[in-house]
Amino acid sequence: MELPVPAWSSSWPEQPRVGVWRLRLDVLDGNPAEVLRPLTVSSEHERARRYRFAADRHRHLAGRALVRLVASRRYDCAPDALSVTNGPHGKPKLQSPPGDRPPLHVNIGHTGKVVVVAVSQTQPVGIDVEPRARSVEAAALAERVLTAAERTQWRARAAPAPDRQDAFLHIWTCKEAFLKATGEGLHRAPQTVECTFDGPTVAALRDAPDHRAPPSSPSANQWSVQPFSATDAVVGALVRKDRMPSSVAWVDATEIVTRRVG
Repeated sequence: MELPVPAWSSSWPEQPRVGVWRLRLDVLDGNPAEVLRPLTVSSEHERARRYRFAADRHRHLAGRALVRLVASRRYDCAPDALSVTNGPHGKPKLQSPPGDRPPLHVNIGHTGKVVVVAVSQTQPVGIDVEPRARSVEAAALAERVLTAAERTQWRARAAPAPDRQDAFLHIWTCKEAFLKATGEGLHRAPQTVECTFDGPTVAALRDAPDHRAPPSSPSANQWSVQPFSATDAVVGALVRKDRMPSSVAWVDATEIVTRRVG
């Protein structure tokens, strides 16, 4: 399905309210682990070593490197001067930035060779990406994680199975980005969040009318969503509390990272 294709820039933006930074590991010069090492810290190297596969190690380092690189420019400090921790359900968090300045809100998404980081100056954000070629049992999953209204919208798409799968992944990324933005992850049932549509594309989020979220959960009605195409082969969704700015910075950081450590 067609999703908005951002105009990716390879230059630093002027402190945007919301930005998405993308790193494509398959076009990063040299060994990704060695390129990313100067932008990360020993605890992140240690965690990376616990992953069995090199691809998982590279994705972990790339996400943390992007967070540190973007935040270090915002705070005019070295990447390793920042403290990046995880919330109770794994959401990354910047702790105590230099000069007692307010922390940026960050979130990381990755799949295959694509890593993305969302950064917001004032409100929490979440981001998720999925490969279009991901093999999923869309019909079975739709019964479990979509609301009745979402299933009606999804089934109404008179399309062959690959396109129906693509449409399911589009809805899923929007839900997942929201759950990551709130820090709840899958501790909140996906079917308690409902997507509303403009044609085939998700345009907004709301609390599902037939499901009750935990009392402490944020209301999905207060969050905005921006679907996007991370690459031709990867669908994505960006979610932010309150309204999405009219201008989001979309930065391909592959050249920036290469120049920074070269």
